[in-house]
Amino acid sequence: MLDFITTERKLQSALSIERYIHTMGVVKTALKMADTFQADRYKVQAAALLHDCAKDYPPDMKRRFCKEFHVNVDEIMLNCIDLTHAFLGAEVARREYGVEDEEILDAIRYHTTGRKNMGIIEKIVFIADYIEPNRKAFDTLEEARKLAFENIDTAMAFILKSTIDFVNERKRPLHPLSVEAFEYYSGIVKLGGNI
Repeated sequence: MLDFITTERKLQSALSIERYIHTMGVVKTALKMADTFQADRYKVQAAALLHDCAKDYPPDMKRRFCKEFHVNVDEIMLNCIDLTHAFLGAEVARREYGVEDEEILDAIRYHTTGRKNMGIIEKIVFIADYIEPNRKAFDTLEEARKLAFENIDTAMAFILKSTIDFVNERKRPLHPLSVEAFEYYSGIVKLGGNI
């Protein structure tokens, strides 16, 4: 079990001030969502707290640790090294913070790309990362915040579409996991289902 106070202190020294403030906003939002969707508060808090634990590593360190920790990185991640932070973060959470729970590790691992058929902890951290209160305003933010507490799958589809549009507009590489996730959640929303 994580000691949240010790973990927060460790993160405070490992992250930039802005990243730490963002992280605490994600924790706060994720816990509200956990209450709304009856999710395990401990797992949600642990995953939200550690979701960006490898984000502030310099690019060379990300590359080195991915190799050293045997993190699977594909061509897109190698070309956009910042995408590795979520997959690397899951390994850092395991090795440096002692997290063994796969639901928590998956929530950290997929909080940036998403993936199809995510569990409730994964969905909450993915959404909370997007809508947390310290985010600077952008076009789709308020709608995402509204949807997040109404229908979690609709929120997933909406955020994934917004993210894909954002990445495409900037002509950045789009990870196939995000495309698969969008197709999956937009299919659920069209069917009117909710998992």
